[in-house]
Amino acid sequence: FANPLVGRLSDRTRTRFGARRPWIVFGGLVFPLAFIATFWTPYSGHAAALWVAVTFTLASMSFSAFVVPWSSLPAEIAPHTRARASMAAWRIAFLAVAVLISGGLAPTIVENGATPRDGYRDMALFMGTMMIAATLIVAFFGARRSTPATTQPAAPTAFGASIAILKSSPSLRAMLWLVALTEIASSVSLASTPYLADYVLGDPEAVAPMFIILTIPLLITMPLWRMFAVRRGKRAALSTALMLYALGALLLAALSVAPADARVLLTFVSVFVIGTGFAGTSMLPQAMFADALAYETSMRGESSVGAMVGLSNATETISGGFGAALFALVLTFTGFISTADDAVVEQPAMAIMGIVFAASLIPAWAALIARWPLRHFDLAEEDVDKATRGSEQDRRAHGIQAE
Repeated sequence: FANPLVGRLSDRTRTRFGARRPWIVFGGLVFPLAFIATFWTPYSGHAAALWVAVTFTLASMSFSAFVVPWSSLPAEIAPHTRARASMAAWRIAFLAVAVLISGGLAPTIVENGATPRDGYRDMALFMGTMMIAATLIVAFFGARRSTPATTQPAAPTAFGASIAILKSSPSLRAMLWLVALTEIASSVSLASTPYLADYVLGDPEAVAPMFIILTIPLLITMPLWRMFAVRRGKRAALSTALMLYALGALLLAALSVAPADARVLLTFVSVFVIGTGFAGTSMLPQAMFADALAYETSMRGESSVGAMVGLSNATETISGGFGAALFALVLTFTGFISTADDAVVEQPAMAIMGIVFAASLIPAWAALIARWPLRHFDLAEEDVDKATRGSEQDRRAHGIQAE
């Protein structure tokens, strides 16, 4: 609920620093403080639970205040479609670096604490400080072009008008469906990783290398996806990425018949192929969504970019929850035995099959189905560049007349 609301409010914001930058600064400072506060409760028991609920909610909402305006920038400040592809590629590459750094540092800090509570407090303070530094860099360097000097403030369109834009734009509707389906695929892939390691491979320590193998392609293949998108178009590149994702997921199904000594290698190969497709399905929809928003803004002369980005983020969040719930339902119906602690119990054969096929077929199905709405993305990149170039020239002409 917060994401579309923040997006619409940032659309209506008028300051000399632009529409997005004040929200980025506000969210970027409040979010790390709320994150730290979540782990620094002075209470225990029910009072601590209430403290965590309040501070975690504040952290989530303030993160929305940061990430929605930040995600709106490519549609507003990028001069052409290639620049939006580059912005999306760099964003995902830095995200991969951040995930690897934080995923490695946070557990280490927790484990080295004098007590479990002290470990989590030390982790929160250290990671929160890193977050503050990172968001300040974003606000004062990354978003420095988000000013009235280079982009017109968004017109105060009503939320209903944003829905009308969505209804009238097949490309925007297609991108929302793509966001939903790719997030279902990725959420199931991530949720199933520890279950594959514990119960199929029989090695809980395999989670770390699986996670790294999934993340590394975000770094090493991102330039290739950008090159593919520039030469052949984003639509063709995304179609290929979805096929790779589905192929990697379907390879996991072979775990049901593979001998025990071949399962680790098969899993690592499958996860690497999934990660390669995941790199494309993470980057390309962002760039294509920004292209569609820039086109609609240019054609209509007013912007609901923030509200539309907020709606996309909300769709992503809901779809991620749906994917994880779908995986959990499969485990339930196949007889998976849950435990109250981290103990690994022997599961019935049907539950093992449920883990394998849920981890394989659900992401593959979602990735393949996503190619259907991709067909309805009818914006040619040359048309987007032509429309946005004309809009920029009109703004400059109006500026000269005003002077």
